[in-house]
Amino acid sequence: MRRILPLLGVALFCSQVMADELDLGLNSDAVYVQYVHHYRESSLRLDGGWLHHTDNGDVAHVGLLLADLASSGPSKVEAGLGGRLVYTDGDRSKQDGLGLPLGGFIRFTPQQFNRVSLGASLYLAPDVLTVGDLDKYQEYAVRASYNLLREADIYIGARYVKGEYNKAPDVRFDTGMHIGITLRF
Repeated sequence: MRRILPLLGVALFCSQVMADELDLGLNSDAVYVQYVHHYRESSLRLDGGWLHHTDNGDVAHVGLLLADLASSGPSKVEAGLGGRLVYTDGDRSKQDGLGLPLGGFIRFTPQQFNRVSLGASLYLAPDVLTVGDLDKYQEYAVRASYNLLREADIYIGARYVKGEYNKAPDVRFDTGMHIGITLRF
């Protein structure tokens, strides 16, 4: 018991220092899960995610972003720039590959409607940033969020994720509307 109490104290202290997010979005064909760790002492964010489409395959990523407020006015604009290491596995094409897409996100929260935010993200990897069977990688997303609880948002959005391969047709891992939740802890 004496060993457990100090560990419990450290765990409770660390939970106050951490700032993480869990994002879960889905539609009838695809599910997307992403975990984001915010480093409080800097503007760095480390994220990892997985997108699974029932027919077209999987995309997994690990990314590093530099993110901060991009506005000084009363309405909050947050932006981030960075890159991801992406692994794609196109089920039907039997092709896979790695990419290093560069990109980022922007999120706008108007002062008058501070529970609502609009966001967009973009990640692109041309041929020079891909290996294996993957020739190009594209990922676009837009969303409208509502802050339902202090630490939880619900959202509706649209996502387009595509891999272009050497010897097979392009694979669209996701091309439609989705709904989801974001939990912060």
